[in-house]
Amino acid sequence: MAQTNKRLLYFCLFFLLYEMAVYLSNDMIMPAMPQVVREFQSSSHAIGLSLSLYILGGSTLQIFLGPVADRIGKRKVMLAGNALFLAATLLVPFAQTITQFLAIRFFQGMGSCFIFIGYAAVHELLDDERAVKMTSLMGNTTVFAPLIGPVIGSAVITVLDWRAIFGIAFVLGAVAWVGLFRTMPGYAAAPAATSAATSASIPAAAAQVPAAPRSLAASYRAIFTNRTFMFGIFVAACAITPLTAWIGLSPAIVLQRMGAPYGTYIAWQCAIFCGFVCSTLAIQRLGEGFSLARLLRQGGALALVGMAGAALLYRQGHMFVLCMFVYSAGFGLFNGALLRIALTATGVSMNLTSCAMSLLYCLYLAAGLELYNAVCAHFDYALGAYALMNAPLGVFLFLALRRAASRHAAREAAGSGAPAAPSALPVADTA
Repeated sequence: MAQTNKRLLYFCLFFLLYEMAVYLSNDMIMPAMPQVVREFQSSSHAIGLSLSLYILGGSTLQIFLGPVADRIGKRKVMLAGNALFLAATLLVPFAQTITQFLAIRFFQGMGSCFIFIGYAAVHELLDDERAVKMTSLMGNTTVFAPLIGPVIGSAVITVLDWRAIFGIAFVLGAVAWVGLFRTMPGYAAAPAATSAATSASIPAAAAQVPAAPRSLAASYRAIFTNRTFMFGIFVAACAITPLTAWIGLSPAIVLQRMGAPYGTYIAWQCAIFCGFVCSTLAIQRLGEGFSLARLLRQGGALALVGMAGAALLYRQGHMFVLCMFVYSAGFGLFNGALLRIALTATGVSMNLTSCAMSLLYCLYLAAGLELYNAVCAHFDYALGAYALMNAPLGVFLFLALRRAASRHAAREAAGSGAPAAPSALPVADTA
């Protein structure tokens, strides 16, 4: 038992390292993107497009990975995905044109397709309490990528060529692959060595393998026609879009348009994303039985205040950052609860539900990012263009989250509510 638990712990840690490598490969290169576009004689639009294509790459395989993981096992799929990420990361430094650079970034982004496999494995291998704590730890740790990524990237490009950034990501990914190869269990359901509580906590649908294309199509139909799932994922993707857009566009806004030094760029990044870290850490201190509906309402209120404040006070840089910190904190409050409600609403295999979530999440996010990129490019990446786009989105999120909270509270009152404890699920880099 102790040996099995130790192996599971090491698996979680190496999976976390893989997730960090995927996210850092994107966040480290962002402060270097002005150098990349200058070297390849491209426009600033390519800075945001690089992130959009990276995210789109993360949506291309989702519809297939769930059934494949159900059929051949998560271990093989996870190792193959890690290898694909390593191959693409190794190729990026050899790009000779901006077109080649963007194309390889698309394939590198496919590495994020496989992250949901690891999260599904954690949910199936651990009981409710340990799964929530472990996924919360993973969510809290990987959010540091937007914090430390720009710091590392800025430090690297001050002494080395931007290509060295991908060398760092490759080393991290390679260590993760070796660790996953040695520690990841080769089964999809809970092992016999785990406790009875662990086995009982695994959703019955999670162990069901679709036997034929017809049943697989029926499973996906049940997922994509579930209103709670579809509404929750759409709102969650809309909520993360401003933060992801900031990651992709802030090099053009802060470094190029504003002419600020790297120190200012790093300070703004850290201050904004610290809001998410603070709120998610606060959730860990809540006692048992806290209300998901309350998290949705309070997070939505903070999101509205932050977005409205950023739109009104963008001319004062420090006030803009403070308001975005508030928005980030609100996002941290409601994001885990919203995704938990959406994922547990379908009653279908966690593999299929998770891959459907990742597919929609990436598509919505990429579309939203390109909208931000187009508007900001039209106004020459002025900070005001970004800030003013956030105001109507803040109103929408506030109303949508109140609606989601009311519906969830009604379901709980009727005795058919979602589980009480939210799980910190993966965030698109959050990129």
